Amino acid sequence: MVNISIAGKRYRFGTGVSVEPKLWLDEKQTTRSTGPNRNANLKRMTVIYAFISKAYNDMNPAGKDKALSLEDVERFAAQIKHFLSPDAAKLGSDGTSFEDRFHEFVATYTMRTRTGQITTRRPGAATLGLYTRTLQCLVDWSSFAKKQLTFESINETFYTSFCTWLVEKRGLVDTSVSNHVKVLKTFMKWSRHKGYHATTAWEQFWRDKRTGDTIALTVDELRRIRDVDLTDKPRLNRIRDIFLLQVYTGMRYGDLLKLAPKHFDDEVGIIRFTTEKTHTACIVPITGPLRSLLEKYPSRLFEVPSGVKFNVYLKELGAVAGMTKETVIAKYVGGKREETSLPRSELLTSHVARRTFATTSLRFGVPEAVIGAVTGHAAKGMLQQHYINFDEETIRDMICKAWEQL
Repeated sequence: MVNISIAGKRYRFGTGVSVEPKLWLDEKQTTRSTGPNRNANLKRMTVIYAFISKAYNDMNPAGKDKALSLEDVERFAAQIKHFLSPDAAKLGSDGTSFEDRFHEFVATYTMRTRTGQITTRRPGAATLGLYTRTLQCLVDWSSFAKKQLTFESINETFYTSFCTWLVEKRGLVDTSVSNHVKVLKTFMKWSRHKGYHATTAWEQFWRDKRTGDTIALTVDELRRIRDVDLTDKPRLNRIRDIFLLQVYTGMRYGDLLKLAPKHFDDEVGIIRFTTEKTHTACIVPITGPLRSLLEKYPSRLFEVPSGVKFNVYLKELGAVAGMTKETVIAKYVGGKREETSLPRSELLTSHVARRTFATTSLRFGVPEAVIGAVTGHAAKGMLQQHYINFDEETIRDMICKAWEQL
């Protein structure tokens, strides 16, 4: 319990922390180190103490002589009760709801470093889109389950019901469910730091990070797509050019949309750009195959279709190129592995191009560290992070020489 004495009144509230008497150190008012949930309990009590202290200081700022009225004290007590009560109303003490806080999160959240430090960098458009879809799923689940969304309701029962609903009612695979859980945990952590709640159950939500099977083109398939005659299919011819541009550069689809003439340094033979997703500076060598492709686009301007249309057209391109061999792929749904046999043309997407660049480069003998410098992936291990530093000329020469094998 938390006991508060203020202005001649005494208040007593439940903290939501339950500890066996034998695991509680009464003289120190804390849990024993042997307690199974010691860290979670201490974290919650620390957050509660910080919230109450802030609420008091906001009511009676330090350094000012202010007599507290009965209204001040009752408002202070109601604020704490709302914060601690597991049966809190949908609206907060200031009239805001869980949904309002989530909208605030989407509008204002900035990225954190791996150590939790706050930056001024906002998430990319795709990530913000995922945040919005997660909120919509939460609202839809709330309507389906006839349950109010509150910070206190985000517990184990909610987690089981929400994840089951995403699989059974929305037809999502486990990877997509995991993405929604990740967003929810990020929001709950952000909102706790803001002092909007002190719950901890969400910290135990598990994310199934297993991904379904994906493909990269073999060198033979890449050559087949490059060389197939599309003279009488001008639309697919343009789609092939865009796909090969992605294969030869290893760019994400979002970066391809923003590719402009200013990024090309033809004299040096380099494309320089910063990735939208991770804000990483990338160095893409203009290899022989890429240079041949760019000769068709002297303006360095490319007409890239929407992501949905692009993926549909790529499957058509794969079929025309004879990618009929079937491949068994697997996905996880509700924790169960489901296998499906599909023609490889049906597995062709824009991201296959990026994966093909990395796989083909590795097959041609390019070191992972050099591939990472092109694709913008983080360096692995202390050696790559602190000691290996390739200059542009080295990256260009290694990649260009390797891709001569195509």
